[in-house]
This record gives sequence, C-alpha cells and structure tokens, in this order.
Amino acid sequence: MLTTFEKIIAPVIPLIKEEGNRLRNDENLYKLSLYNFITSLIYAVISKTPSIRLLITEIKTNPDLKNFGFILASPSMYSEAFSRYKPQIFERIFSKLIERIDIEDLPEIRTLGRFILFDGSLFPAFSDMVWAQYTSKCQALKLHLAYELNRMIPVQFISSEANYSERKVLMELLEAGVTYITDRGYLAFDIFKQITESKAFFITRIRSNIRASLQKALEVNIPESWNFHLSDVTDALVVFSGDQSKTTYRLVCFYVFGEGYRIITNRFDLKTSEIIIFYAYRWQVELFFRCIKRTLNALHLWSHDPDGVKIQFYVYLIVYVLLIHFKQTLIKEKESQQEAPHASTDSVAKKQDHLQKTGSSRLPVEYSLVSFLGSKLKEFWKISIHWLTCIKNLLLHPLTDEHRDLILSIQ
Repeated sequence: MLTTFEKIIAPVIPLIKEEGNRLRNDENLYKLSLYNFITSLIYAVISKTPSIRLLITEIKTNPDLKNFGFILASPSMYSEAFSRYKPQIFERIFSKLIERIDIEDLPEIRTLGRFILFDGSLFPAFSDMVWAQYTSKCQALKLHLAYELNRMIPVQFISSEANYSERKVLMELLEAGVTYITDRGYLAFDIFKQITESKAFFITRIRSNIRASLQKALEVNIPESWNFHLSDVTDALVVFSGDQSKTTYRLVCFYVFGEGYRIITNRFDLKTSEIIIFYAYRWQVELFFRCIKRTLNALHLWSHDPDGVKIQFYVYLIVYVLLIHFKQTLIKEKESQQEAPHASTDSVAKKQDHLQKTGSSRLPVEYSLVSFLGSKLKEFWKISIHWLTCIKNLLLHPLTDEHRDLILSIQ
C-alpha cells in the first residue's frame, strides 16, 4: 500500500525521471541526483521544513526517511545542486504536470473562455542578494503570477527584483484568447491597446477620477437577489478622455455597501453579472499568495542566487498543484466507493444533488459560480494549515481508508 507521500508525488515522479534521463549519467555521477534533489525538496515543503539544514537534520535523525530512501547529503551538496540543475528543468516539469494532471475545472467558466488572474507579490530577500535591491536599505524580490481561475491553479510565473515592471511581465506572458483579470496597478491605456491587438482580453478596475464619455448605455443583467449587496449598477460603452487611441471599451459601475467600483473590459459578450463576479474572484490569487507564504513557508528562501530562487518557486508551485490534485483524488475515490453497485438509491440521489451544488449541472454562470466557488472552495481547493498538519503527520504512513477519511474531515 502506498504511503501518503507516495500518493501525493505519484503524478510528478515520471516527469522527474524523464528529466533525469535527459541528463547524462546523472544518477551515477551525483549522490544528490535530480530525482533525490527534487523529492527531498518536495518533502521539505509538505512537511513545512523551513531550511535546507533542518531538512538534512530531519533526514539524518528520522529512521522512516532513511527507510523510505531519502539520501543524506551535506549543505554543500544541496548548494551545488541548486547551481547544477537549471530552472528550465523545473519549468518543464511544472508545465508538463499542469498539462497532464487531472484537476477539477468549472464547466461554466470553460464555456466563457480561459481566465487568468494576474498579480505580483513581494518576498523578503537576504541582504547579500544585491540583484534583488528594493530600496537603499532593503532587498526584496517579486513573484509575478498567472493564476488560472478555471482550475484555480498557478500556471506561469516570473521572479524578479521587487522594482521590476509588473506591466512588462504581463506583456511577456500574454496569450491570445485569454481574459486577464488584474487590479488597478496594471491600469494603462497603452497596455489595454496591446492586449486588444494581441487578441486577448482584460477585466480590471480603474480609478474613480478617470473621465469617460458615454457612447451607448447597455442593459444591466444581474440576479434580483444581488440588489441586497449592489446598488447603482450601470453598464455602458465609453471612450476615455485620456486614451489617445479613442478606443471604445465597456465600463461597469456599481456600489457595494457604499464603496464604488468601476470595471473596464473589452469583453462585450459577457453579462453585467459575469463581469462583476469575475472581477470579484480576483481575490483568489491573493489567497494563493497567502497560502504559499504562510501555510507552505515560502518566505524562507533556500538560495541566494536568482536561478536558485526560481527553482524554489517552481518547487512550491509543483507542491501546490500536487496537494490540490491529491485532495480532489481522495474526494473522488471516496465518492466512487459510495457509488458502488450495492449503493442505495438514496445515496445516488444525494450524489446527484451534490453534483448540482458543485456546478456540474448547467446553471446560469452567475449562480453556479457563487455556489461552486463559495460553498465548495474549502472542500476542493483550500490548503489550510490544519489540513497540511494532518498531511504532515500521515506523510510516511500507509494511506488507508481510515487515514483518507481523516484527511478529508480536516478543513
């Protein structure tokens, strides 16, 4: 029977071995081979081991890790491995993982296109990391992230010094056909023009003092129940006075408990309610940053080198996706057992009701998104400190049905 750790890392093992085979004689030349290096780092993240030295101590003193096959290596071996293996190796592993792995997506969002939440977040750096200078007395680096809302997983990133332009990074990662949801930091009419010319789309908030001339008022389509939260909702085609290209955009304005919002987009096909809710779920990328910083301990850097930092971020993103996949796999396995041929009609009816609640039925997007992303977020996507602690304690134990049910009981 597989251990919890083996179950979690199973999807990425073939990809690591594939990359290892591309490296000439890697297993024979190095005690800390690519396979041993990556699997030990993955273990460090899941077990919340904040430093390489503590990881080495854990491997040295934990008999279960020795029996599992972990290699005891020195700090210098890890340092050399961070230099020997290039970030492109980890990039390929991550890209293939999110391409091949089975992650739940939202069919209602899929019918409306692919949506990317784009944002950046600062991470403190060591004082000797001069390449990451933020201010005259402070070093910091920034993780620029593309987070796919459809599956609620990270899909691309660029790490840079903290002062690097967020708008420039967005342009570097731009893909045709994708709708990018951003905050006000990306507001620039030349950016909007480039996105549109690239056959991509955007939904972003703009400041209240930016003037616009009305071209055409559009019909406002929102559920009646939303009137309890929203007021003064308008939807119109406008031209902004500060836009030299005089391009026509769509402007959706509304108030939520007294706070005004102005959302600009070049998606003319969406309903008013869809534009509002897609922007509202921009907070998902903020929750992701909080998760890897606080829950997964990504604030502790393993390397001072730019390439080493990239490797670390790739490992964190790989672990995040593996944990989401693991959680969803356990849910599916438990549901599959409950749906065995001997299952009662009542249990099948409950499952059908469950599918409706999770958005698998074809409900209007404004309703299914609220239901699915709201009530089912914890069950399918949230990685909490309590859940991760449970995983940590069962990591090297066989994954029995009892352990599975215990893991699923923790939110």
